[in-house]
Amino acid sequence: MHVKNFAIVFLIIGLFGIVFCHDFSVAEDVQTAEENTPADLPDKYVKPSIDKESVEKEADAYFDAGIENSDKNTKEAYLSKALEKYMLLLKFYPNNAIYAAQIGVIHDNLGHPYVAKEYLTRAINLEYLNPFANFYFGEYYFNKRDYLNALKYYKVAYNNGYQKLYQVNIKLATVYEKLGDISKAKFHYNLSGKQNPSIEGIDSKIKSLDKVYYSKSSYKM
Repeated sequence: MHVKNFAIVFLIIGLFGIVFCHDFSVAEDVQTAEENTPADLPDKYVKPSIDKESVEKEADAYFDAGIENSDKNTKEAYLSKALEKYMLLLKFYPNNAIYAAQIGVIHDNLGHPYVAKEYLTRAINLEYLNPFANFYFGEYYFNKRDYLNALKYYKVAYNNGYQKLYQVNIKLATVYEKLGDISKAKFHYNLSGKQNPSIEGIDSKIKSLDKVYYSKSSYKM
């Protein structure tokens, strides 16, 4: 009887020892894993990076070449290369409003208006007052002859750092003229002429507006 009890006690002690050794082994593994910092991991586990400045420079160069090229096929080829670079940049910097806006502009130039609007909207959501994103959203609507929406975004760009850009003032002048606000149209034509004296026809445009009766305008702020 005593022998049987002794065997049971011995068995319990043996099982406790196995459990203790297993727990100690697991704890040791956890400690080892914690000590294995990201710096100790092989290269394949480290998040890749890009040379932001270099990729951005390439993207801008392709974009400018595409915008300035009159040949349709060459234009599309350059813009497609620019799109690839900006998409890569946006992947690594998803909160960059400029990259999102550039992608929108490219899609608009490639004839993809819905995708263009998606990325331009994303840019505005990232930085509501970003002048670059707002100017190009204005361009998006201007090209579709939606002058009220174009005015909305041009004004945000103008009020947030683009007051001295003649491109913004000439577009504001044009939109105000089309909407019938002759006074504001003349104001922005004057500004654009001072900012870029090489623009032809500004003086004659202002003189022609002087002949228009503002009282006949249907435009309402």
